[in-house]
Amino acid sequence: MFQSRSDWYWNLRLVSALAITGTLAFSESYAFAQIIEDRTLGSESSVVTRQQINGQPTDKIDGGAIRGTNLFHSFEQFSILTGRTAYFNNATDIQNIISRVTGQSVSNIDGIIKANGQANLFLINPNGIIFGRNASLNIGGSFLASTAASLNFADGTKFSATDPQTTPLLRVSVPIGLQFGADAKSIRNQSQAPSPDGKTTNVLGQPPGLQVVQGKTLALVGGDIILEDGNLTAPSGRIELGSVAANSLVSLNSTDQDWVLGYKDVQDFQNIQLIAPTVGSDPPSIVDVSGDLSANNGSVRHGGSIQVQGKTVELIRSRLVSQTQGEGDGGDININSRKLILSDGAQVLTSTQGKGAAGNLNVYASESVDLTGSFFTTQDGTFHSGLVSTTGAAGKAGDITINTSKLRIQNGAQVSTESTGRLDIDNFQVIPATGKGGNLTVNASESVELTGTLAKGVSTGLFASTNGSGDAGQITIATGQLIVNDEAQITVSSEVEPLPPFLSYQGGIPNLGSAGALKVTANSILLDQGTLTSNSESGKGGNITLQVRDLLLMSHNSQISTNAGGDKTGGNITIYAPNGFLVATPFGNNDITANANFGSGGKITITAKNIFGFVPRTRTDLERLLNPKDPLDPSRLPTSDITAFSQENPSLNGTVQINSPDADPSKGLVELPVNLVDASQQIVASCNSSGAIGKSSFITTGRGGLVADPTEPLIADDAVLADWITLSPEVQNRAEGIHKKVVAQAQRNTEEKSQKVNSVNEPTQIVEAQGWIIDANGNVVLVSQVPTAMPHNSSLTATSCAAH
Repeated sequence: MFQSRSDWYWNLRLVSALAITGTLAFSESYAFAQIIEDRTLGSESSVVTRQQINGQPTDKIDGGAIRGTNLFHSFEQFSILTGRTAYFNNATDIQNIISRVTGQSVSNIDGIIKANGQANLFLINPNGIIFGRNASLNIGGSFLASTAASLNFADGTKFSATDPQTTPLLRVSVPIGLQFGADAKSIRNQSQAPSPDGKTTNVLGQPPGLQVVQGKTLALVGGDIILEDGNLTAPSGRIELGSVAANSLVSLNSTDQDWVLGYKDVQDFQNIQLIAPTVGSDPPSIVDVSGDLSANNGSVRHGGSIQVQGKTVELIRSRLVSQTQGEGDGGDININSRKLILSDGAQVLTSTQGKGAAGNLNVYASESVDLTGSFFTTQDGTFHSGLVSTTGAAGKAGDITINTSKLRIQNGAQVSTESTGRLDIDNFQVIPATGKGGNLTVNASESVELTGTLAKGVSTGLFASTNGSGDAGQITIATGQLIVNDEAQITVSSEVEPLPPFLSYQGGIPNLGSAGALKVTANSILLDQGTLTSNSESGKGGNITLQVRDLLLMSHNSQISTNAGGDKTGGNITIYAPNGFLVATPFGNNDITANANFGSGGKITITAKNIFGFVPRTRTDLERLLNPKDPLDPSRLPTSDITAFSQENPSLNGTVQINSPDADPSKGLVELPVNLVDASQQIVASCNSSGAIGKSSFITTGRGGLVADPTEPLIADDAVLADWITLSPEVQNRAEGIHKKVVAQAQRNTEEKSQKVNSVNEPTQIVEAQGWIIDANGNVVLVSQVPTAMPHNSSLTATSCAAH
């Protein structure tokens, strides 16, 4: 669904872990400076010399205070001009290089930061940090840049940038936290992304962008965080973007030379933005933890996780990606915020192209999740907005879970779990995926609203699909109000995706897995030119279950369907609203279908307090009403229809069962009277003392109202007949005997028919009698509607009464 020819490159890339915390905005003027040491470390102060190394202008940094495996540096200013390198000339046994800026200037990095061996590098400047387009890293360990005031250690000491001591007390200890002061300045990253072929270099011939080696951590922790055409890469490692408010304490934990940040003691967050501000800019902002997660020397490397925590997290024409290839599982993406906003083609993606499972994508946004669709195109492909988890191989796609108050998706944005395929580049063939699609779960306490399409026909919606042999996942929604309108969709499907002319499926059209199930629990569901579907092109249709408290309203060509292709059985549709209403607008062409092609139709079961506007139709009905009859598609009728049949085999029709105390499917599901007539209170038969024949009267109330004259007789031509019960000639003449026999017969018929399915394929239906008449042959016939007037050209005469 998100694939194009240029998208395949992304399916071949590998991602591990990313953690993002907060939100961002940056508007700070600065002037470029150089690297200038201060003298706060006394005899162990840093020493900076400017020289040419391998033909490149370099600021070589020696000296510093060594405590165990920690090396401390202190600078008045730390900026790297375009084309220059800052080279920390540390001993190879150093594990952590810890540097601070004690002056008042922002660090502007537009060159290379380099260190020896596998040392981790910390850069702390509470005034702010900016990484320019030519910024890059050439280090063997993790990199952490922060606008904290100090780095705290396990022994209680601090290496402070805002309160530097002339001779600070430095011990052999482990960093455990970043302490922010009265202000938390911003960090901006504009570093150029590497090209897909890996051949792009910056002005110094180095790979562009901020990138650490495999398995290491790349962290930016400050106030607001902005990635503006900026890129971060950590192959099989971890990326942390932490945006916190003043006086925050962010914990640091070292695990296997990898750094994990914690935010449990942070009281308030700021903002994070990933944005490509220039229309048509190439590439967009990308947080990319790509790496080889396949077997390595007999071991399997698993991806890390992506953590996003903040007040507002906004992605504009940018991507967060966690992918895996080989046997290792991909890392999860977890977003925790008040608001999550994706627009202009922004994507959050987990994916697998191997045996390992893709990571899960979890969103916890207490206030709202807003996705707005739009395309952007780069040399890597064409993308549109969405939360996506895919598999193109044997590994399972990840699950997507959204917990929020309001979920709004519009203009072609999508939330999708897919089992798709991958491209054999040499042969230009698509290899169908065998892995299962992931499950999509939405818990939105207030509402879920899906609206519109993109101009190119991409529908807004929630999707769980497969176009390979792996089964599709299921969609589960729990919300107050579900609104699907303006051609938006909620779809679980098993269908072959059309390919462009230059591609073909390896081995021919794939055998498809089963469509998943769709389950919705809501107070109300409003479909206005919207669809809920679980269809299969050549497999069994999935099941749809809707549990509604108040109202299911369908208008303007809306559909609820679970149709099956090939010789498979249509799925089942269950609508359970025992205290609610199912309503279709007049002639709105809103259909509920569980049809099949060559196989059996499915089963539709509707339980509602009342149903308005729908017409159950059989296959025979459609053959009679449609001209030409093929295809037998209820959407060709202007009415709102309920169908469950087989297109090609009349003997394999499904069933439609209506459970509604106030509705009669055989009468077009119209409302019946609430108060039924008690016939025993409407008939008066009397006998005179001499045994002579007396006159009887028949008075009725109900749908027709009071008769014109109680003394006048009824005639058959003025009544609505119900073809239900015709009495045989009565042997006894007492009116009381007639009444008792009619009641007994009605009870027997009710007991028999209540055991039968109320199906459009078994249309016999009990109708409550409103009275009776005598027809032209003298027979007593029950009627479902009494005449509005009493004509004078016929009579109803009581037979003689037996003596008492």
